[in-house]
Amino acid sequence: MRNDHGFLKRFITLCGFTMMLQGIASVKVPAQNSNHVGLFPTIDHSGVISDKWSYSFYYFSAFNLSTYMVNGEESDPGYFIFYAEQAMTYKPLTSLSLTGSYVYERLHPVDKENYRNENRLYLQATWVPALKRLQVRNRLRYDARFIQDQESVESAFTTRLRYLLGIIYPLKAECKFYLNAYNEMFFNTYQKAEVTYAENWAYVGIGLKTKSVGAWEMGPLYIFWVNNKERTLSNFYFLQLTWITQVDFRRNK
Repeated sequence: MRNDHGFLKRFITLCGFTMMLQGIASVKVPAQNSNHVGLFPTIDHSGVISDKWSYSFYYFSAFNLSTYMVNGEESDPGYFIFYAEQAMTYKPLTSLSLTGSYVYERLHPVDKENYRNENRLYLQATWVPALKRLQVRNRLRYDARFIQDQESVESAFTTRLRYLLGIIYPLKAECKFYLNAYNEMFFNTYQKAEVTYAENWAYVGIGLKTKSVGAWEMGPLYIFWVNNKERTLSNFYFLQLTWITQVDFRRNK
């Protein structure tokens, strides 16, 4: 228990330090940064097929709820991103899982002129060390991205690495409420990329386990994109609402 509490304190300190550095970076060029506020509804479903194999479906949408400035021009609220992920996972060890996935993402999904389609494949490894109450996730993902150009209809190929460190911690012993928090860093790995450390996602949410639907979560999600080599930022402040379900097919055998 003491080791769990110690790791939890170190994790919270790390997240706070990361966000403090980002805040300092944001102050440097406030006039050129854009700020977005909105909702982030999410569906997270998975199924356990056997002791080794499982599948997952992960979908989210992002909605901007207020006007914001981009390159000196005002943009209206609206539907910002649609994301759909389908994955298969193999567990060679109890604490290690390997995942392959196909992802489709569309920026400005209902805009017929200013949209962007992306098809993506990823491979990832997730290591969850054996601890008592605290669950710690270390996730390394390699993205292969095909981003469609609107005018030429050709798809540019880019790659990146992502590292996520996250925790799930029950608020009390045998309690239905739990804390879920993570920080994920995105690094471009293709040639001629304007920036290397290009994106970051940080989330802290409170979850409620239920017998009927699995779990519900709610909490703030902060995302930043580094737009160019001048390091101007797009800051996103979302309220994430997540519905989590899981089916264990081994019980039906």
